[in-house]
Amino acid sequence: MRFTPKCPCVLSCILSIGVLASAASAVSPEKSDGEATAKADSTPKSVSELPLERITAAAGKVDEFIEAGYAKHDIKPNPLASDEVFLRRVYLDIIGRIPSLDEATAFLNSKDSSRRSKLIDQLLDSEGYVSHHFNYWADLLRIQTRMRYAPARPYIDFVKQSLRDNKPYDQFVRELITAEGYTWDNGAAGYYLRDTGMPLDHMSNTIQVFLGTQLVCAQCHNHPYDTWTQKQYYQLAAFSYGVQTRDRSLPQFRELQRMRRAGEMERRTLQMANRILRPLAYRAHETDRSLRLPQDYQYKDAKPRSPIDPKTIFGEDVEVPEGASRKEIYAGWMTSPKNPRFTTVIANRLWKRAMGVGLIEPVDDFKGGVDSMNTPLMSFLVKQMVDLKYDLKQFQRVLFNTKTYQREVSRDEVAEDQPYHFPGPVLRRMSAEQIWDSIVTIVIPQVDQRKGLTRKYNRYANGKQLVAKDLKEILVMAKQQAEIFTKQYKFREMTGDLQRKLRVASRTNDRDKVNELRAKMTDIRREIYGKEGEMRMQRQMAQYREQRRETDPRWVGFSRELVRASEIDSPARPGHFLRQFGQSDRETIENANTEATVPQMLTLLNGPMFYQMQNRNSVLAKNLAKAADAEERLDVLFISTLGRRPTEREKMLTLAEVESGPKGMMDVLWALLNTRQFMFVQ
Repeated sequence: MRFTPKCPCVLSCILSIGVLASAASAVSPEKSDGEATAKADSTPKSVSELPLERITAAAGKVDEFIEAGYAKHDIKPNPLASDEVFLRRVYLDIIGRIPSLDEATAFLNSKDSSRRSKLIDQLLDSEGYVSHHFNYWADLLRIQTRMRYAPARPYIDFVKQSLRDNKPYDQFVRELITAEGYTWDNGAAGYYLRDTGMPLDHMSNTIQVFLGTQLVCAQCHNHPYDTWTQKQYYQLAAFSYGVQTRDRSLPQFRELQRMRRAGEMERRTLQMANRILRPLAYRAHETDRSLRLPQDYQYKDAKPRSPIDPKTIFGEDVEVPEGASRKEIYAGWMTSPKNPRFTTVIANRLWKRAMGVGLIEPVDDFKGGVDSMNTPLMSFLVKQMVDLKYDLKQFQRVLFNTKTYQREVSRDEVAEDQPYHFPGPVLRRMSAEQIWDSIVTIVIPQVDQRKGLTRKYNRYANGKQLVAKDLKEILVMAKQQAEIFTKQYKFREMTGDLQRKLRVASRTNDRDKVNELRAKMTDIRREIYGKEGEMRMQRQMAQYREQRRETDPRWVGFSRELVRASEIDSPARPGHFLRQFGQSDRETIENANTEATVPQMLTLLNGPMFYQMQNRNSVLAKNLAKAADAEERLDVLFISTLGRRPTEREKMLTLAEVESGPKGMMDVLWALLNTRQFMFVQ
């Protein structure tokens, strides 16, 4: 049942309440149901294996560099954040969602003096870390579930497993850049297959993501705002230009081509055979293909169409011995600790993830002469990354244990042309994924453990099996699919008018007309497909329904779509909650936004996600049912959404609403979800 807030003045008062934190004693969290760990065969080493003393010493050094800036620039640091504020912030920053009621209560009731450090370690070791950081890398690498030329799922799984295993960052990048083969054999090959047919753009994206340098302007002319020349651009591109992603050398392709020229095959069957074999036509493999300058090259340092040898544009010069793999040399140069830009970029990116502003801005557009906001600190962070052997969890563990991170946020907007000296992190709006995952946390128990629908990798999924099939088997499959396609086309042609009438009858709730039209369509389907075809379609529909049916007792009764954002197609379909709230379309690097819009407001005020929270099986509903009285129910509402208990003023404004019954409780919940406190990481 839908509801309308019945006391606008009370709810507007709640909405107007600012960031209010109560001073409660804080936490050591214990393992809660809301947290998941990886499966036993892929459990990462605990971050606590590196002694906390080593981490706190490094964190203290970071604070020293920051505090030296306070004195130099006459900055007053923000006070340390309360446990309530820290709790919600660290959950959102490390695992991308708010804490559940049980998780928050365990922390807020803890008397352990090391509760904050223990919580940081617990979250870094959780499956939630994998989910949240996959979203980040999906934005950077522009990962799309529906890749045009190859299965994307193995690529997605490769990135997630790398995060789960806490693979050293330099190794992760090397594996991407040196990847070869089909994605079902090597998921990292998706890195090249994502940009099939665009080797120059692929190189530009690689340098922007991993070396923080935007070279794309130099593809057509000398860079107008930096030192890079067009020739340097092509010299760098020559390292990976030989990596090709299209390959029709398999005997099945050659034989199919011969049969086509000889006219030995019906056209529709030929089309289907090509479609079946298409997955085998796309694999990453290195060739000796050379790169030449463009025909319109206009500078005096080389002639148009001149062949280009690979050459680095900064860092150490490298040689490519005859017969050596250029991409292996390229990967080694890029990820070497001797290439300071590689380490600086990832250290700066992770600093911005924690603090909201990079020490160097923009994080992906380093230019000559651009200094860090705190050069000694930047140098120290680079050294830490190398000393920690590119262990990203341990590096973030240092940042989250600093006093700088654990201070209250700065609420003033940071001007792009002004340095920021980090009196504390900056106030940030949640990303689309954080908002979605936080709302799902209020609904779904053990949310980090719930995976998305088990889907086939897509129509390319059978590629691995196709390699072993000869062309005769392929042609049998192609003929069958051609027959099915012909019948499908005929069915659509014969029922097009009926389907239009059916949509009209459904909108007008004319049940008799709906039944009549469906019966006619069934008769046509049986006429075209026959009894056997009809039975096959019914089996397929039954399999589809079974696939979507939730069988795990923890989640029976919940929509299969209510999973974390990392388990949903990337990007989500147009119109989905995630897209409404600014999720990237994965076409360009870091294309997400956190701008507020009217559709977002309407979705939060009266959208379908709100009503999922009223499901009697939801985490929130069960926690409210267990509460002993109205005050305890009010605590449940506040802790479940804002990670803290209500203040006395908030109790005065809302307790009567909660006492009035279920509708009043939903009114309060509606108000809390629409506060700025809920939407921002403070």
